[in-house]
Amino acid sequence: MNLNRVIQSIFIMLAVVGVFAAMARNAYGFDFIGVACLGLAGMFMIQLVWRVISEYGSITRADIPELAELFLLSLLTLLFGLRAFYIYVDYGELIYNGVCALQMVVYAFIGYKVFEGTRNSNKTLATNLGFFYVSILLFLLSIALRSKAAWSLGLGVLALITAFPFFISVARQKKFEVGSKSISLLQFIMASKNKAGLLFLFFISSALFTGLNYWGAIPAIENVERPKDYIELINQAESGKEKPVDGQYQHEKYKAAIDNFLKRHEKK
Repeated sequence: MNLNRVIQSIFIMLAVVGVFAAMARNAYGFDFIGVACLGLAGMFMIQLVWRVISEYGSITRADIPELAELFLLSLLTLLFGLRAFYIYVDYGELIYNGVCALQMVVYAFIGYKVFEGTRNSNKTLATNLGFFYVSILLFLLSIALRSKAAWSLGLGVLALITAFPFFISVARQKKFEVGSKSISLLQFIMASKNKAGLLFLFFISSALFTGLNYWGAIPAIENVERPKDYIELINQAESGKEKPVDGQYQHEKYKAAIDNFLKRHEKK
């Protein structure tokens, strides 16, 4: 396992610990999630810069989707990290939706390239990979429409259904003949240069968590130190539904009022 995968695994485990801590109503859980997301954002950006520097002069048009993938994943995890720390970004929701839309375009190109590259050597493998990438596209559309719960949930379910051929192939540990090699679908995805496997793992974990939480099997992720009204005001500002008054948004006034109240309470 190379250094990138080790660091990536550490950040992922930190995020998982943060999720469980947040489920247990521990506020530091969001700090763990935020640090993990910001760490992944930095790692993806470093990988992008390193690849551009090391392969400068040999980069072709065919490499652009994979470079764009790293850049967009860095932006997406950065937005997640900022949200975990409740750091407001002007038009954050619009930027978030734009990143998701661009990622759909990128993964459509990557998926098509992978499909075409394997279709002649093994049509069954190509078909399974096609379902895999279509599932990712549906998941991306699902999280882009998170403000519309019914649509987001429906697309998430459709993405899971689309991924069934992938799950069946992995469960059966089916081997595919590609050239002179025999390889499983999971091995093929893990050996790919792109991050589709990591993104798919994130989507599946999110879908399982959402489903279990919806049916009451596990508690929701909540930050006990941040009132729901404050979070809702941030969402309104980021979505562009609210305009600043005298240079301030409602959530900024809300936080200032809470901070002043806590300071007066501490003095007493």
